[in-house]
Amino acid sequence: MNAKVSISIRASLSALALMLATASTPRLAHADITDWEQSEGGRMRVVSLPADANGRIEAALQIDLKPGWITYWREPGEAGIPPKITLDPDSGATLSSLSFPVPKLIENGDLKDIGYDRSVSLPFVLQAQPGSDDANARMTAFIGVCLNICIPFEASFEIRKDHGKMATAEETEAVQTAKATLPEEATDDFKVQSFHITPDKTLLGVELRLPDDAPKETDIFVAGPSGYAYFEPQNMVRDKRKLTFYMNIKGLPKSYNPKGQRWTILVKSGERVMEAPLDFPQ
Repeated sequence: MNAKVSISIRASLSALALMLATASTPRLAHADITDWEQSEGGRMRVVSLPADANGRIEAALQIDLKPGWITYWREPGEAGIPPKITLDPDSGATLSSLSFPVPKLIENGDLKDIGYDRSVSLPFVLQAQPGSDDANARMTAFIGVCLNICIPFEASFEIRKDHGKMATAEETEAVQTAKATLPEEATDDFKVQSFHITPDKTLLGVELRLPDDAPKETDIFVAGPSGYAYFEPQNMVRDKRKLTFYMNIKGLPKSYNPKGQRWTILVKSGERVMEAPLDFPQ
């Protein structure tokens, strides 16, 4: 498949997700380390640190998978459900960021997914609104856990904001360990030099600057607009530390306009992994 997404599979999963989500109301878990919420394929909980003086709350969504089960990156590949965190609008808090540890390509029969085949923690940041100290931040986490089929897994949690409270060693270690699994940001010696989409919207062209002593093998994942992921670069040309390639992006809607949009690229080169935004100019 050239466009790395299966619309029919995704539509079926979305319908199943809606049906299961409306069948019952998720239970709430309370505390800085919440109770585990259970699913057929695993469990998840939230570990959070107290809000700082500016109302910023660092946290991690811990996903504990059963053997053989998988979950997904920011875009899942040919099928699957990307993780999502939603804040109750009455919670007095908003989601500032949701980050993803380094994923891998997972082959499942004829399908290829981008995600995790072992337990993983997703770091995220909440921003508490002024004057909302007494209200807990209520959030819902929605992921897919898959074995032979993909099962939507939804749970709701309440997080105390606790300005000025000291975090426990367990809370701090859990959040810091989650952050340590993230890819590095672009640097002068490892970055995207340039990128463009061809006028017919069928190819994404990218030029990379690789680290010193970069090996020949390079893995590249691109998360495009919602529902689209790409991972099979073509026409790769290496000149010392410069690597150019094209990614086949056929399948985008004809009406899609990339101007002003943000995609994400992740590049694995040896022991180093870099993630960077692809911000298309207006």
